[in-house]
Amino acid sequence: MRYLVTLCNQTNVCSTDVQIQTLGCSYQFPEEIQKEAVMRTFLFITTVIATFASMSATANSYITVEGTSVTVQDNLDGELNPMGLRFRLGAPIGENLDIEGHFGFAGDSRESAYDEFGTSYAGVYVKGYVPIGFNSAFYALGGYSMVALSQTINGSEFSDERHGFSYGAGLETQISERIDLTADYMRYVRDEGLFEDISAVSFGLKFYF
Repeated sequence: MRYLVTLCNQTNVCSTDVQIQTLGCSYQFPEEIQKEAVMRTFLFITTVIATFASMSATANSYITVEGTSVTVQDNLDGELNPMGLRFRLGAPIGENLDIEGHFGFAGDSRESAYDEFGTSYAGVYVKGYVPIGFNSAFYALGGYSMVALSQTINGSEFSDERHGFSYGAGLETQISERIDLTADYMRYVRDEGLFEDISAVSFGLKFYF
């Protein structure tokens, strides 16, 4: 069980179902706390963006619905690829400049090394556009994210949390008056923890309102 022991020692988080003295853990952050923290962050982001949208009389606020593939790399050179959904809410704050919030979740139970792996994330970003022709635009964005992760191995659940600077880039193409096709890459977290690199590729539709 080397992998399980390493996970617990790195995050200092373990389930009460595991022998705490053997693994050297002293406390636990339940998955519910992780999820509540992400939801609070998302609600704060939504409030901020809604405020900007209401302050702008010419605002073309928008929401996106996207399928996403999350890549989670650990410091043991392992890689997990949970699949899920991502939602974005945005509003303009200047010419070719938006404020945007993300909320997403993904899960995976395909690997035999664990029973289930899941992640949820939220963040707020400033997003700048470079128009390409009449109907498309390249964009880049940067901001702050919080990511919660949970993993179940042999019935024991482990959880972790990451947060920090995030950045990404993508492309949007208009397909109707109020709908765009959108795709992007985001690097949500990169640090020195057990899950040291968390990124996502997303593809979906953007709806203006």
